[in-house]
Amino acid sequence: MSQSPTMHLAADLSFLHTDYLWRLPGSWVGYDYYSTSEFYEEIARIAQRGCMDMLFFGDTGGTPEDFGGSHEAPVRYGAKWPRHDMAPMIPLMAKAAPNVGFAITMSTTYHHPFYVARFFNALDHVTRGRIAWNVVTSAYKNEAANYGFDEMMDHDTRYLRAEEFVEVAFKLWNSVEPGAFIGDRETGIFADPSKVHRIDHRGTYFNVRGPLPALPSPQHRPVIIQAGLSGPGMDLAARYSDLQFSTRRTVPSMQQHRGALDQKLQAFGRDPRDVGILWSIRIQVADSDADAQEKERRYLEAIPPQAGLVELSAQYNVDFSKARPGMKLADFADEVRNQKGNYGSFDELLKTTDPSQTVDEFGRRFLVDRILVAAGTPKKIADKLEEMHAASGSNGGFILGRGYSAMDNIREFVEHVVPELQRRGLAKKAYTGQTLRENLN
Repeated sequence: MSQSPTMHLAADLSFLHTDYLWRLPGSWVGYDYYSTSEFYEEIARIAQRGCMDMLFFGDTGGTPEDFGGSHEAPVRYGAKWPRHDMAPMIPLMAKAAPNVGFAITMSTTYHHPFYVARFFNALDHVTRGRIAWNVVTSAYKNEAANYGFDEMMDHDTRYLRAEEFVEVAFKLWNSVEPGAFIGDRETGIFADPSKVHRIDHRGTYFNVRGPLPALPSPQHRPVIIQAGLSGPGMDLAARYSDLQFSTRRTVPSMQQHRGALDQKLQAFGRDPRDVGILWSIRIQVADSDADAQEKERRYLEAIPPQAGLVELSAQYNVDFSKARPGMKLADFADEVRNQKGNYGSFDELLKTTDPSQTVDEFGRRFLVDRILVAAGTPKKIADKLEEMHAASGSNGGFILGRGYSAMDNIREFVEHVVPELQRRGLAKKAYTGQTLRENLN
């Protein structure tokens, strides 16, 4: 990436069918619930109209059982459940939107680098070079149990494994040189064997012979995304990633995060411009501030009273149902830290939340305040995005977090906010490249 006033725009589609959005006005209207691809194809078309760079699917392989010690609340209310494999949607969405990129999550903790390298090579071919890999290390106990682990792997061990995992994947993508394919019908030569190489990797976690039995894909390798906020997570991002997602909640914490990443990049011999950050933000388009507040009020009234605590429990592997009346959010810090999970994002909550706020109070607001928020008229939203983009170094852009309804939210952004950003020269009016990587530069 290069420093630019132009923002890159993406949208997080991870759980559009869950998190209480499925029952709100405007959600899934005219579509069979989760049974067909048409819903996601239409979202892709909307993103294409807004010249958005990417649509993103986060994923885990577990059913939350942290709140109350069972899966009852997540299943009853649809809190990050169900979790279908969204990879089969990508080829259909890619045909519907011929310029939009797509990001899929794959864990380095429970998969194998040979499979993942081959998987993303295939998707990069199918999408004509518009695929990205969200590299995660899986911080959920029930996901570990589904893959046969009685205990979740230690945090630092997960990242050491991830470092070697991505290294092997890169070796596999490089094992067949770009000019290997010949396809000469007269001589009968399909490919040049001298340009196909074994990798013979023998490491701490993986032994992989190679080569990758596939022709190089349009991007050669997928765009690499990493969202870890811990020290090892930042190291992994600085060494390998092209993009980072971040859930910082204030401009000062955005600036601190950008500065920390830049230092890491320089330590690994990379330029800070090499890695852009997409800041996660919730957008609520409204006719006025009062209208935005009314939409938020209706949303909060539509969700179960304990919804935020159910979400917090699933996110941090801690049973927030055990919170005593009046207990402060900070009282759970040690419990979250001891779970070897997502402490980095929890620490951000502690730093940017009123310390006198109780767990119950914060749980009620968590669904709407967990990430940056820009609500109101298109002009007001554009003002805030412009301010944050400039203040954080103009290197990246924004990824829309989940709004209130599962189709209207992104449509309102594209139809009302994007034109205002384009008018200011802050969003592109046309795609400049054929691949996702080209469009991100």
